[in-house]
Amino acid sequence: MPRLLPFAAALLLAGAPAVHAQPAAAPAPAPAAVDTTQAGAVKVFVDCQSSRCDLDFFRDQMRWVNFVRDRLFSDVLLLVTSLRTGGGGTEYTIAALGQGARRGRADTAVVVAAPNDADDVVRRALARTFSLLLAPYAARSPLAARLDLTYRAPSGAPATPQQVRDPWNFWVYRLSANGFGDGERQQQFLNGNVSVNASRTTAAWKLSLGSNLGYSQSRFRLSGGGSFTNLLRNYGGNALVARSIGDHFAVGATVNGSYSDFSNYRLNLSVMPGVEWNLFPYREFTRRQLTALYTAGVGTYRYKATTIYGRIAETRPRHTLNVAWNARQPWGSVNWSLFGSQYLHDLRYYNYGTGVFLDLRIAKGLSINLGGNYSRVNDQLYLPRGTLTDNQVIARQQALATNYRYFGQVGFSYTFGSIFNTVVNPRFGGTRGGSGMVMMF
Repeated sequence: MPRLLPFAAALLLAGAPAVHAQPAAAPAPAPAAVDTTQAGAVKVFVDCQSSRCDLDFFRDQMRWVNFVRDRLFSDVLLLVTSLRTGGGGTEYTIAALGQGARRGRADTAVVVAAPNDADDVVRRALARTFSLLLAPYAARSPLAARLDLTYRAPSGAPATPQQVRDPWNFWVYRLSANGFGDGERQQQFLNGNVSVNASRTTAAWKLSLGSNLGYSQSRFRLSGGGSFTNLLRNYGGNALVARSIGDHFAVGATVNGSYSDFSNYRLNLSVMPGVEWNLFPYREFTRRQLTALYTAGVGTYRYKATTIYGRIAETRPRHTLNVAWNARQPWGSVNWSLFGSQYLHDLRYYNYGTGVFLDLRIAKGLSINLGGNYSRVNDQLYLPRGTLTDNQVIARQQALATNYRYFGQVGFSYTFGSIFNTVVNPRFGGTRGGSGMVMMF
């Protein structure tokens, strides 16, 4: 490392222009980080899971409020939820909820982003809507005398409302393809995926068609001089049609067909009509829902290899039940589900379980997240007969026999110190995310 210092210095001097003696000038002051903290301003906490919620931008553009790091320190909570629209865009629902002495007041606004809107367009629309929702609170703050409300009049004569003609008839199409490969001397990996989707969403109907193709290949050079190759392919298609019935019910059906090396399916084709009930009106979907979905239908299976039950093909009736509760509130979010399925030709073959994920803000600066799921498995009709080699087991080349599955997670975070979160300082910001590199000697 000491030898690098003279070399680096020589490079810098060689590339620098000649310096001539001139009167010394006062150095330009370095731009300071932007601190937007205002005494007496409304304290705001933004709870938004979308990547388009650019908090640094909001702090820079909305200097008449104080952004704080925890909901329990705020005067107003901006709770932002989002849903995918039928046209492929995003609908953001912003709820301004009064906190502390302002508890009980709630205002809601909606921002709809087109699928091709740039991030800057979306964040400016969100910032403008935030401002409109926060204006009544700011009007009662010490900063009220320094605020103005402006209006941009439309240019030309106002347009006459008229029915919009959609040449696509609400159909949206999406094509995607990706692939990657990496390797070294003793191992190589190749993965790829292609999908095609078409959907049509209206207030009454939801239609969706899709297909996908996946390919994964791994090759390993073994110590004995041989090699082991793990090849997993899957492809298939799906269709959904659903009809809204009032604010709480929907009926529909799904059709799914697939091929899978991992699950021993040459063909897995199922047709499942069903009905769904929601305790809450569907319009409250972004904040809360409690749904029960029941389906019953038939599945046709063609296997790549003879199963442990001695079958190469079979057709079986089946039904499923899924109950789900999802809520996103100022105190955090909860997602709980109860699920089960059963073959009707023999009730001994079933699968049921439950899962829950919680993200809770339990005190100032303290939040915890925990979750997991557990299921009992007794419906693996597709397992192939025979035994797998150790290499096949380690590489997860095929599904293995089991009577249960589980997953769990737990975590917490605790933040303390200054409650304000208003300083914007972009220095060294280009190194975030691992895409930048800083070299020091």
